[in-house]
Amino acid sequence: MAKKLTIIQQNDTHGNLEEHNELFWNSNYHLRRVGGFSRIFQFVKELKRNQNVLFLDGGELFHGTAPLVLSRGEAVLPLLQEMQIDAFVPGNWDYAYEPDQLVKLVKQLPFPAFACNVHIKETRVTSLFEPYIVKEVNDVTVGVIGRTYPYVDVTMPEAFSAGLEFSIGVDEVKRCVEALQKENVDLIVLLSHMGLPLDYKLASLVSGIHVIVSGHSHDRITKPIIQNETLIFQSGASGSFLGLLEVTCEKNRVIDYSHKFIPLDVSQFEDNDKINYLIQQVMEPYSFMKEEIVGKSDTLLHRMTLNEAPMDKLITNSYLYPFDADFSFSHGWRYGTPVAPGNISLYDLHTIIPTNPEIFSLELTGNEIFQELEKNLEQVYSTDPFQQKGGYVLRSSGLFMTYKPYNPKGHRIQYLAINGEPFNPEKVYRIISAGEQLFKQYSNRKQPKHVHAIEVIKAYLSEKGPFSTGGPPSIISV
Repeated sequence: MAKKLTIIQQNDTHGNLEEHNELFWNSNYHLRRVGGFSRIFQFVKELKRNQNVLFLDGGELFHGTAPLVLSRGEAVLPLLQEMQIDAFVPGNWDYAYEPDQLVKLVKQLPFPAFACNVHIKETRVTSLFEPYIVKEVNDVTVGVIGRTYPYVDVTMPEAFSAGLEFSIGVDEVKRCVEALQKENVDLIVLLSHMGLPLDYKLASLVSGIHVIVSGHSHDRITKPIIQNETLIFQSGASGSFLGLLEVTCEKNRVIDYSHKFIPLDVSQFEDNDKINYLIQQVMEPYSFMKEEIVGKSDTLLHRMTLNEAPMDKLITNSYLYPFDADFSFSHGWRYGTPVAPGNISLYDLHTIIPTNPEIFSLELTGNEIFQELEKNLEQVYSTDPFQQKGGYVLRSSGLFMTYKPYNPKGHRIQYLAINGEPFNPEKVYRIISAGEQLFKQYSNRKQPKHVHAIEVIKAYLSEKGPFSTGGPPSIISV
């Protein structure tokens, strides 16, 4: 007998609990007010009344805005305890407060966290979390496998992965599929925080997965991708959207499906009084941050473009302004909801760069800089999806680069200039940047400046007046 299940996905919410601006594009960029956990809650609640619903979260539940970061994830727990989520897989930023804190947070949730590809290093076999769960949704038995970000120990600060080791998870997923097939579940779902390209490759390597609920890469999938009979979808980011996949299954096969990608426009979706109250309780201690105006921008601040973005140009211009350096770098982050032209609040800055890293200077030769840039381009554009490590092209001020994204590893850069002069492989350049993520292999050569990013950005806005990007692009794919 055929059975129906509706899978709802939220992913990469990054601490955006309230309604907020989101960037959309068709003929041009435009902002709309969307999202908020209150609307998500109400939508899921009403759907669960009449349908078999599995509500899954794809990671980044505990990090991304001031209330979450400054409380080490604790502030959001009362809200998550009400959200009717059925299961969640940790994202890379969920490890930000070190593994022990993540485990502590998870133990206070009414729903499980699970992941098959993160292990405790001392034992090499003991998983930090259960690899999969079996969930009864009325008459439908679903096996859900978790697959967390595999490069926490490579791309993130060392403390994130203390005592842990990660894998791509192909063998682990295969074993989980085989175990679930023996349990005769109706449907096998993989909840993944790996990124769409990596999930697509996994589907080509592992048979028997009916649905992959993808996360990490912030893709707005309006039509599921089908690979090796596996349906793959992802649902944007920032709590701005939900993905809804309704599947009809029979005899361990999906015989029909329909999908909706749902922008949560505030004018079209109801909110919930109880959840609104809980959100207010979470936000109240940080209300002063919204009231403190630190500057203005004449430019829409966003992070939606691959090579450069206004939000990051504000950061790199700010880094370069007070220090004696040749150029500045910032990480190619994806998180951070757009800030409309006009006032910039302290809360906005904590959303733009919630880690508030310490500024450092670093001296590298032109050749070392060239190799780091090529390494970054490989992480973004590798022809092997399993070598794509997320994020965008490194952001900078004072550097000009043209590159071919489809060229072989190590041969993408076509032209590189620093301060308007062709780079010299032998010359030593001074870089100004911030955070443990950047230039990890040169950590012992970093010189701390004993000031943090937000303080520097505030000073830049105060002294330079309204921010505007202006000028031609400095990072160009050709």
